[in-house]
Amino acid sequence: MRQPVQQKSLKGLFGSVLAAAVLAVGAQPAVGADVDRFNGMLEPIKAEKPFTMGVTLVHLQDDFWKGIAYGILDEAKLSGVEVTQVAVAGAYGNVREQFAQLDAMRTRGVDFAVVGPASFDGYDSVFRQLREAGTNVLAAGIPVNSANVTFGVGQDEAAIGAGLAKVVCEMNPDATVAPIAGPAGAEWARLRYEAFKAQAETCNGMTVQPATYGGALDLAYGMSQASDLLLRSDDVDVIYTPVIPLGMGAAQAVRQQGKDTKVVSSAIVREAIPMIKDGRLAAVASEPGILIGRLIVQYAIREHEGKELPHMVKDDSLPYPNAIVPSPVITPENVDTYPFEVYDLPPQGWSITSAQ
Repeated sequence: MRQPVQQKSLKGLFGSVLAAAVLAVGAQPAVGADVDRFNGMLEPIKAEKPFTMGVTLVHLQDDFWKGIAYGILDEAKLSGVEVTQVAVAGAYGNVREQFAQLDAMRTRGVDFAVVGPASFDGYDSVFRQLREAGTNVLAAGIPVNSANVTFGVGQDEAAIGAGLAKVVCEMNPDATVAPIAGPAGAEWARLRYEAFKAQAETCNGMTVQPATYGGALDLAYGMSQASDLLLRSDDVDVIYTPVIPLGMGAAQAVRQQGKDTKVVSSAIVREAIPMIKDGRLAAVASEPGILIGRLIVQYAIREHEGKELPHMVKDDSLPYPNAIVPSPVITPENVDTYPFEVYDLPPQGWSITSAQ
C-alpha cells in the first residue's frame, strides 16, 4: 500500500509528533456542514496565469492513491488548471515506467510534473533534466530523495503512529499491546511503529510487546498474525497494525476467537467505517489523499504566480520544502461527524476513465 523503501529518518521528526497527535483527535467538522475542502490549510484561489500539469502515480489500486488523483483532477477543474495526463507506474519499484512517463512530460513541456514516486531513490538526474527544461517537479503523497523537487505535499508517518498510541493510552492506560509491525524494509511502517512505541512510553502502564518486521499487507496476513498473537497470550488488550488491510484482518480474528481485544490501524476504506462504528476497530488514522491532491494544485498555482506557500516547511528530513496534511484519528466517538468523502474517499465508481 505504501513504498517499501526509505522515506524519512525518525531523528528530528518526533519532536513535532506529540503536537500533531493532539491535533489528530480534535473536533471534526460535521458531515453536511459546509466543510472546508482544504481543512483550513489554504484559501482557494484560481489560476490567473494558465499552466499545465502532468501526473504520474505509483498505482491507483487503493483509495489513498486514487484519492490523490481525484483531488488533483477535481481541484484543477475548479481552479482553471489544465492536467495533460495522469499516468501510473503500476507498482512500487517500477521506476523505469515512471522515467518514461516523466520524459514524455518533459517533451510536452508541462509546467509541473506531479510524482507519486515508485521508489525513494534514483530520480535525481531525471528531475534535474525536467527542471533544466523548465518543468517544476512536485512530490505527492510520499517523499523522494532529490533536491530537484520544488516542493512536496504528504503526511507525517510518525505522527500517525503516535496518534494511535495516544488514543490507546486514553482508552486504557494499562493496555497490553500486541503489534503487527508491518513488512520488512518498509520505512513508512517502521516510522509508524517506532513512533507508536515512543508515544506508548509516555503512558504510565502501557506495555508494547516485541514484534518483528515481515510478511504481507493483506487481510489474510493480518488475520493469521492476529490469531497467533491471541493464541499465544491471554492478556492482549489491543492489537496495533500499521495499515487497514492488516487491521481489518486482525479485527476478524478477534471476532472469531470471541475476544474483547481492540484493534487500531491506519487508512480509511469504506469497509472499515461500519467496523469503527461497532467498535471492532477502536481507532483508524485518516490518510487524506483527496486533500493531498487538492493542495498540490493550489500550491502549484501559488508557485507559478510567485505567491506565498503557507504551511510549507523546509527541515533536515527532506531536501525540499514539504507541506504535511493532518492525519486525524477516527474513533467510534467521531466517526459519524468526520467527512470521509471530502478528504479520504473518492466517489464510488470514480476512475480516471470516468473523469476524462
